[in-house]
Amino acid sequence: MNCAIAIQYLPMDATSDEETCRIVDEVIAAIDASGLDYYVGPFETTIEGPYDQCIDLLRECQLAGAKAGCAHAMTYAKIDFRPDGDVMSTEHKIGKYHEGDPEYAPKAGLEVA
Repeated sequence: MNCAIAIQYLPMDATSDEETCRIVDEVIAAIDASGLDYYVGPFETTIEGPYDQCIDLLRECQLAGAKAGCAHAMTYAKIDFRPDGDVMSTEHKIGKYHEGDPEYAPKAGLEVA
């Protein structure tokens, strides 16, 4: 895995917290459908995988929000990329803080230590 991207998708035209959550849920559904490893946090979702697939998914997130009815969004992305090696995984970074926590639920293959 040579890429990790932290994605924060913000629907700028949502009129309520409920609408914001509905749109963001559609974006997360697109992430889930990708088959890439990901972790949903309170402010951003981190995806992990091959660089090209992660970059394509970043674009798909924006399109998923638009399809959900969002006409204006801000998307913030932090990209960790090593063309000739592996980046540090989400599990490596935060797994030790979630040992024994039943609420810690990585998705699509992120293994809990």
